[in-house]
Amino acid sequence: MTDLIVFDKDGVILDLEATWLPVARAVAQYTASCIPNDWDGNVGAPDLLAAIGVNDKTGHINSRGIFAAGSFADIRACWQKMLPSHMISLDDDERYQYDVKELVNRHGRNQTVPKGDVETPLRQLYAKGYALAILTNDNEESAKKNMRDIGVLDLFRVVVGADSGFGSKPDPNGFLHCCKVTGVAPAASVMVGDTMADYGVALAANAGDFICVADSAKDRPHENIDQKKVISRIDQLPALMERHMAGLP
Repeated sequence: MTDLIVFDKDGVILDLEATWLPVARAVAQYTASCIPNDWDGNVGAPDLLAAIGVNDKTGHINSRGIFAAGSFADIRACWQKMLPSHMISLDDDERYQYDVKELVNRHGRNQTVPKGDVETPLRQLYAKGYALAILTNDNEESAKKNMRDIGVLDLFRVVVGADSGFGSKPDPNGFLHCCKVTGVAPAASVMVGDTMADYGVALAANAGDFICVADSAKDRPHENIDQKKVISRIDQLPALMERHMAGLP
């Protein structure tokens, strides 16, 4: 019996590239502009983007890269290692933090793009009585804004981000918090995601199942993921859950 469905956000409910590519480029360009002029290194915005799995030339975001699967803290940690030792601390510099937040707001405002028709299947699952939750490595308020933008925030009992106090995926505590809030045991819960971090949190939390969103079975992040539980978009999820509940393959 499954009572709770926990969704990743970017790449599952939202179109990752359409929603976040402008933000990634803007933040990388700003970070590169902060590099001291006296440094003799050769790191620019395209290099910063490449390090987190974003191809600046093609606009492709690697679903297994840091930008897609990690948190903002993971991105800062990756970039800090590439930058000069006398560079500002990306984690601690208040001006940098403020400016990046403004860039995210400016380039992400009204740019939330769903991954196809997501409202219909989400409302179908909600009407069936499933408790729905979001577990993302984005920030909580950003995730709520995204869901509000596409008109589905009301469907989710809980939204957990990397800054909500439970760590970031694949740490299981965020998933377990979703279970606690909804009163559903992990074994009666399903994680729906597209990255190794999502699969990892399902394993770490002993979730009842994992459903992968990928273009095809060969694109799933780990070979142990059941190929029959790979869907390209969540409009296929209600039918999959019907078969799952009926015990059908």
